[in-house]
Amino acid sequence: MANQKISALTSLTGANVEQLADVLPIVDNSASVTKKILVSELAQALLVLGTEQATTSGTEKDFTIPAWAKRATLTLAGVSTSGTSPLIVQLGDGGGIENTGYSNSAISANTSDSTSVAGSTAGQIIANPGAASSTQTGHVVLTLENASAFTWVITSSIGDANQTRFYTSAGSKATSAAATTIRLTTVNGSDTFDAGAVNMLFE
Repeated sequence: MANQKISALTSLTGANVEQLADVLPIVDNSASVTKKILVSELAQALLVLGTEQATTSGTEKDFTIPAWAKRATLTLAGVSTSGTSPLIVQLGDGGGIENTGYSNSAISANTSDSTSVAGSTAGQIIANPGAASSTQTGHVVLTLENASAFTWVITSSIGDANQTRFYTSAGSKATSAAATTIRLTTVNGSDTFDAGAVNMLFE
């Protein structure tokens, strides 16, 4: 799908920018020459994939948020822990990870029932494993809603293959300063990761 913000840019002739054919001029002041970049390449540059982390050990996984990012997508692939404490996402700023002030709710469902999961003020609940053998796959989207108040809206869609269960959640969190870190951990903070991997996509 074309990036609508880029394709809607108007050139000096008033026409929309064509991503596949048009180029943007870039003046290199140090060399006094004009260079060009394909608009299609610029569109791809707006999406930055982080470095994958294995969730095979430890109690938490942290990712650094680039200063320019307005949206971050945390992806989980077969993530498992040693226990049944709910998985949560937390935000941090220059003062460290914040473990209070989250407002969220979640629902757990399968083919036979649907169960509300109590929210947590310590972090955004994204999954509630029914067994240590549970494996979570899906994504968590964090979108900056108010840059001045440092407010992020967080939504998630996670599937548990071993328990044939689906989780969805929504909530928000305002950090004390500009957010710099996203953390995946558990409510009790002591269950350890023992399978899977996670990564981030920033835009």
